[in-house]
Amino acid sequence: MDYDYFPYTLLNQYKLIHKNKKEKIYLMPDNKVLKLCKNIKDCRREYLVLRYGNLYDVFPNAYEYRNGYIIRDYVEGLCLIEYLKKNSFDKELALALISLYDDLSKLKFKRLDTGVSHIFVTNEKQLKLIGLKNSCWKEERYPSHLISGLRRLKVSKEFFKILNEERPELYKEWKKS
Repeated sequence: MDYDYFPYTLLNQYKLIHKNKKEKIYLMPDNKVLKLCKNIKDCRREYLVLRYGNLYDVFPNAYEYRNGYIIRDYVEGLCLIEYLKKNSFDKELALALISLYDDLSKLKFKRLDTGVSHIFVTNEKQLKLIGLKNSCWKEERYPSHLISGLRRLKVSKEFFKILNEERPELYKEWKKS
């Protein structure tokens, strides 16, 4: 990938922590993350979502945006997939996932969903969301990515049981979808 808009001389000071076809993510010495994006439009969208969500603890703070990169807080912890490989699914986690949905609703996001790989469980057992470029633009009122991820992780039955106990109206809505 070609990132002409960021000086390469700085990158050798940072640790590469994630790389795919669309982005590279580096950990900076001040425990912030530098995210270089191939798609400048998606990068700007993600930055705007993070800035908009800065009032909620579920989002890492965003500090800077330039054409093609974001600087934001590093999320220390495990993505939900890795977390559930090492820990059991419990009521506390289910309630936190429901609360995450509520936070996205309060923010009036059009997309009330995210994939399980974009949900991180911190060392303090708080949930943090990353990779949110479509949250304000792509419509999705039902968390299909989240639910299908929970199915793949074989915890969806437990999740729906707790959802039914705690939020029966939401359970009925989600079970219809």
